[in-house]
Parts: sequence; structure tokens; C-alpha cells
Amino acid sequence: MFKKLLIATLAVVVGVGLVSGTRLGSHLRMKWTKATEWAKQQIPLSEEIDRLKMEVANLQQDDNHYFDLVARQKVQVATLKAKVNKNRTALAKQESFIKEMRQALADENAKFVVYDGERFPRARVEADVRREALQFLAEEKLVKADEENLTILEETLAANKAKLDGLALRRKEMEATVLQLERELAQLRLKEQNNVTIDDGRYGRVTKEIEEVQKRFAVEKAKSDLKGESQSGSIRAQIERKTATQKVDQAIEERFGKVETSKKLTDN
Repeated sequence: MFKKLLIATLAVVVGVGLVSGTRLGSHLRMKWTKATEWAKQQIPLSEEIDRLKMEVANLQQDDNHYFDLVARQKVQVATLKAKVNKNRTALAKQESFIKEMRQALADENAKFVVYDGERFPRARVEADVRREALQFLAEEKLVKADEENLTILEETLAANKAKLDGLALRRKEMEATVLQLERELAQLRLKEQNNVTIDDGRYGRVTKEIEEVQKRFAVEKAKSDLKGESQSGSIRAQIERKTATQKVDQAIEERFGKVETSKKLTDN
């Protein structure tokens, strides 16, 4: 079972490796990037602000690590500086000794050399000077290397101390920025609530429904009137129409006057 799982895993890894360098792999990466960006956009701004507040607070937890790092570098610099100073003092003393011994060898014809009140064979002094000089040159190289390392460490320590001193300030600036975002988001949401307009669409819909009912009522009334006329009978309907016609004629005479007949005009 484990062997089959291992083979399947290797197949997936190899397949991904083969696809990653192809056009298909490029499209897959593009879609993954778009999907990731889309997912980010779906997170509410309020949740993102809360997450950033948490991240800024967590940054302070890393300070102990940074303080420990700078403290170790500080001890390392102090230790190396003390070593360099000690070795420089020893080199200076050794250099002074070599110069004095070489000065004692200034008389090339002397078989003995007097140094510090004592006589030494010239050959022995020359051998000691040669040995001390070679040792001095080797030690001097080491000290110069330590001095170069010390310079680098001091520069790194100074840079890290400056960064360490600025971490608290940077966190304060981040906190202020996130709080500003939180306030602006709250103001934006409040503004959106105040800008809500009254939706009178329902009034328009109900008004239209009322008009439709009024039209139906008018149709029903007209139908009722028609049914009433048909049920009245022909004689009654004729009398009612005659009465209505007489009322119209009377209204016209009252407004425009009576019309003289042609008979009356002839009599005159």
C-alpha cells in the first residue's frame, strides 16, 4: 500500500514538473493567480483590518529575537575588539624588540652582541631576529584580518541597532495606519447608511393596480347598464331615449335660442 502511494505521489510530482514548463502550465499558474486574487477580494474589509491589527500586534513578539541577535553581535564585536587590541599591543612590543635587536647587530664585525646588559653570540641574535620577524609578519596578517572582520561586524551592528531602534516607531506607524483605515471604513459605512433613498416603487405598483381595478369596475358597470337596457323592453327603451333626446334639445334651445320656422318667415 505504501509503495503504491509513493508511486502515485512521484507520478503527480513528475507530472507537475512536466506541465510547469509548458503553455498549459502557464495557463494554470495564471488561473491560480486570478483565483487567489478573487479569493482575497471576497474577504470583507472589516475582516482584513482585524487581521492586520493582529499581524501588527504579533510583530512585537519578534522583538525578543531581534534583541537577542543584536546583543550577540554586540558581545561578538566587543570580544573581537579586545582580541585585536591585545594582539596589537603584543605586536607593538614584538616590533620594538625586533628593532632593538637589529640595531644591536649594526656592527657587522662584532662577534658578540650586547643586549639588555648581556652578551650574546651574533649568530644566535641573528637567528632570533629572523625567527621573531617571521612570527611578527604572520601575526600581523592575522591581526589585520581580525581588524577587517571587526569593521564589518561593527557596521552590521550599527545597522541592526538602527533598525532595532526603528522597529517600535514602525509598529506605531503601522498601528496608526490600520486605525485610520478602521475609522475611514466606519465613516464610509455610516455614509452609505445615510445615503439610502426611499424606494417608492411599491407605491407606483399599487397605484397601477388601483387603476386596473377601476378599469375593471368601469367595464362591469358598462355591462350592467347594457343588461339593464335589454331588460327594459323596446317600448320603455324608446321612451327613455326620446326623453333623453328632448332634454338635449331643450338644453340647446336654452343656450342658443329657438329656431324660426320657414312658415313663420313666409307669413311675415
